[in-house]
Amino acid sequence: MKKILIVMVCVGLLTGCKSTVVTPEGTEATYSKAEGVLRSTLEGSVPDVVNATNATLEDLELVGIDSTVDKLKGKITARMAVGTKVSINLESVDFDTTSIRIKVGTFGDRSISTQIFRNIEKRLKR
Repeated sequence: MKKILIVMVCVGLLTGCKSTVVTPEGTEATYSKAEGVLRSTLEGSVPDVVNATNATLEDLELVGIDSTVDKLKGKITARMAVGTKVSINLESVDFDTTSIRIKVGTFGDRSISTQIFRNIEKRLKR
């Protein structure tokens, strides 16, 4: 009985650690504290989102940008000045929609992930 209770509490903690972020442009993103990942979908093809992401990372002066991308999936990694790794995973949902996952550091950083996401979204709206 104790084991079942402990498992239920652990599962509850993991599933209850999500929060929603709504950008000024109206896009909704979900941040999972358990994974440290911000997830959302953006209106734009993978190549368009890649261009907006690369411009955002350059604008924020992140170093060591590495990009492995095709028209269906991609992963972009960079490092902040203090050495913190930023990983951005992209996946095509359809021709004009792309799924995005942003993780900052080992355990995630909601604030920085949200800032990167909002900047990418603004560049796509231009």
